[in-house]
Amino acid sequence: MITPPNFVVRFSPDIFDLQAVNGGLSNHNYRLDFQRNNQSQRYFVRHFSAIYTDMDNHVEHECAAQRLAAEAGLAPHIIAQYEKGIICDWVDGQHWDQNEQVEDGNIKKLAQLVAALHQLPAPEHQLDMVERLNHYYQLLNSEYQSQQLEKQLALVIDLVVNRLAPNRQGFCHHDMNPLNFMINSATKLYLLDWEFAAAGHCDFDIATLFQTFAWGNEQQMLFLKYYNGHYPAAKVSILQLDIMAVVVEMMTLLWCILMYQQDKESRYLALWQQSASTMENRINRLSKELKWDQ
Repeated sequence: MITPPNFVVRFSPDIFDLQAVNGGLSNHNYRLDFQRNNQSQRYFVRHFSAIYTDMDNHVEHECAAQRLAAEAGLAPHIIAQYEKGIICDWVDGQHWDQNEQVEDGNIKKLAQLVAALHQLPAPEHQLDMVERLNHYYQLLNSEYQSQQLEKQLALVIDLVVNRLAPNRQGFCHHDMNPLNFMINSATKLYLLDWEFAAAGHCDFDIATLFQTFAWGNEQQMLFLKYYNGHYPAAKVSILQLDIMAVVVEMMTLLWCILMYQQDKESRYLALWQQSASTMENRINRLSKELKWDQ
C-alpha cells in the first residue's frame, strides 16, 4: 500500500491512482493516473529521499536544469515543482536492455544526445567537484573515514585541480546511467533525473556513461567517434577519460557509503564493496599510464 506524498494529493483530484515505478537507487518514483475533464492524465512523480538535501541537491537547481534540457527536447517537461518532489510529463517508453545498450545505432543516439546537451547554454548553478567530494566525505560517520579513503580522496582532488582536460566546461547531467535514459515508441531518446545537473566538466558525463554502461573499448571508441563528430571542438580522448574515470569512481564510492550509512541496506553495501575495488584498480591503472606518484 503506497502512502501518497502530500504534494501528489494536492496536485490530483480526489480519485487518483499511484503506482511505484522500478528503477533508481535513492529517490522514490511513481506513475500517477487520474481523470480530469473526462480525459485520462498520466504523469511521472519523483519523491525525494530523506537525504536529498544532505547530498547537496536543491529542487530549484534541478528544475532549472531540467527545464533548459526539456526546451531542447532532451528531457520531459516539468508540470509542477514542490519542496519534496517533482511532477513531470510521463514518457511512454522503456530502458534499453544490455544487448540494446551495445548496438551501434543506440550508441549513436546516446552520443548525439550527450553532445547536444554539452553544447547547450549551461545552467547558472555550477558543480564544484572538489567541494562536492569534500562535502560527501564530511557527511561520513567517523567509522567510515579510513586512512585509505582519505588518501584516495587527496589523490582525486589533485586530479581535479591539476590533471583534467582544459576547456571542457558545459551543461552536465552528472548521473548518466542506463536507468536514466528512456526511449519512446517513436525512438526518441530522453534523459531523466536531473538532480545533479549543473554547469561542470563534460568529461564527467562521458566517464560516468562508460562506467555504468560497462562498455568495452570498441563501444567506447564508437561513442567518441560520434560524440566528437557532433561536437568537433571537444576532441575527447580515451586518456583524458581515464583520468576523469577515477574522479567519477571516487564520487560513486562516497555516494555508496553515504547511502549505506543512511539505510544499512545490503544493496548499498554491495555497491560500496564493488566501487572500492574498482577505485583501487583505476588508481593503479592511471598511475602506470601517467607515471603518477601515489
